[in-house]
Amino acid sequence: MRGRYDGRGSGERIAIQEIAKRLDLSSTTVSRALSGKGRIGQGTKDRIYQFLEENHYVPNISDRTITSEKNVCVLVPGEEGHALLPYFHDIFLNIYDYFSVLGYGVMVVKSMPNDIHQLRSMVEQNKIRGAVLTRAMEGDLAVEYLKNQQIPFVVIGSLAEKDVLQVDFDQERGCRDLTDVLLKMNIRRIACVCGDGNHNVTRSRLRGIRAAFAAAQIPLPPDLLYTGAVYASITEKYVENLLEKGAECILCLDDNICISVIATLHKKNVKVPEDIKVASCYGGRLLGLCYPAVTCLEFDLKEMGNLASKKLLDAMEGVTDYTKLTLGYNILIRDSTK
Repeated sequence: MRGRYDGRGSGERIAIQEIAKRLDLSSTTVSRALSGKGRIGQGTKDRIYQFLEENHYVPNISDRTITSEKNVCVLVPGEEGHALLPYFHDIFLNIYDYFSVLGYGVMVVKSMPNDIHQLRSMVEQNKIRGAVLTRAMEGDLAVEYLKNQQIPFVVIGSLAEKDVLQVDFDQERGCRDLTDVLLKMNIRRIACVCGDGNHNVTRSRLRGIRAAFAAAQIPLPPDLLYTGAVYASITEKYVENLLEKGAECILCLDDNICISVIATLHKKNVKVPEDIKVASCYGGRLLGLCYPAVTCLEFDLKEMGNLASKKLLDAMEGVTDYTKLTLGYNILIRDSTK
């Protein structure tokens, strides 16, 4: 049994990429097997060593791929404007603060559900030891790719897979409790304005809202549920429709939508909360600048960044615990619903 290739011996030099190609493995797997870093099965290691010995090859130890650089990457949404949202910025900074004191470099990589070319480039060049995905989407190519490449990673959010490291806020329960508070204020015509319905966080929040209506035995008005508010122009049209339909409250599923809603209401001289109430399922720092102050759910992004980072660090050191970590929330009742 061998743990690390010592680099001694004579023979023909061979690049890590060529070994990977000949054995149908990833360059990362070969690099980690030879360096003794990472969780590579002994069978895979023995297969690589046997290949080298039988063919009298010496791996190119001077090749940069043999020594994995001390970097991690943070995957942020690649869609236009998404990565600029304060949520992703704050998450990144918290992860950066955690790893930088440990001597790690922290890189930002943009990815989309069906486009992970930046991530592939990082992995193929063996530039990263681990990754944090800042959103959860079913069928995300990044998840399967990182699994196949045996790169440790953590998802901030919830996925159905049990073999993925996950940390999340209790989105569903938080939105249920927030909606319950609004219903107990005797608000009935609550409109919901959502972004991308394919995002797991959107689905979780909607489940919580529906659960609150069901528990109160009050029907959720189907004509007041709007999805796809991914741009301010779309949100503005939705607000116009909701005002015509007599909505009593607009419950925004994220802070970016809520900022657009507040801006549209001000533009139309609609007073909050006198004419219509507003609440948000997430209260980011920019939402705190709105007037009037918005009723919202508050989540601790610093704690989330630290937990995701700690879970990733443990995985990179060979300690993997697939128990999902779930953080709580606070409900802040402010002037926008009074």
